Amino acid sequence: MITTESLTLTGVKDIKNHKPSVDQTDPDPANWVTLPKMLRLNPKGGGDVFSLKRWWVSGGISTTYTNCTVFDVTTGAGTVKLALDTNMSTNVRIDHDGSFNFTFIGANEISRAALFTDAFELIEHYVFPSISGGKVMTVTPSGGASRPNAGPPATTIGTVSVTGDENASNGDTKTYSVGVSGGTAGSLSYAWTVSGNGTVNGGATGATVDIDLATGSAIVTCTVTSGDAGVTNSPQSADITVTVSA
Repeated sequence: MITTESLTLTGVKDIKNHKPSVDQTDPDPANWVTLPKMLRLNPKGGGDVFSLKRWWVSGGISTTYTNCTVFDVTTGAGTVKLALDTNMSTNVRIDHDGSFNFTFIGANEISRAALFTDAFELIEHYVFPSISGGKVMTVTPSGGASRPNAGPPATTIGTVSVTGDENASNGDTKTYSVGVSGGTAGSLSYAWTVSGNGTVNGGATGATVDIDLATGSAIVTCTVTSGDAGVTNSPQSADITVTVSA
């Protein structure tokens, strides 16, 4: 799970209550990672705001500009720029879901915002309630640029365990099961193998397997793989040692 990033912009530059996004995909909190966050930019020429062409105006003889607060927004997919048509009385909370989707809450003294590529190519823009008269309206322009795409989300298989009887008698057929916990990956497949004094009886690709056992010992192993495009730790395996009496 990736938590939502949140901040409040007051005026054209003041940032309050900035809560960065955290990647909690790994089941171990020690491995959680604070992701790159929204970063307010200053123009190279100085000052706090950028002078941007009015993205909601097309055609006409002259080009008009508006002063904007601009953020770099970075994820594993790349960087975009979020521009807000601000003034000294602006107050708005911005939530970012980690995939370049934004929610604007309590927008005050602000009418518009826009999402650009890192090269300031317009992706989409937003019309706030002071103009729309209701909810924030998202406008996708014809021929607009695309968000950066990192491909499928990363997933993990989790912890694999094999359960069943650890003791048997010569000639017994025992059933063993595989369990997978704490992971996010789907499209799981299973492959059972036996080393030592045992053989697979029947199918070897299900979540359970039957093993014919002979005197001595056998190691029953299940290897789990995932068909997810973004899986990071496939395959994973676990085993159980069975002692077989005469």
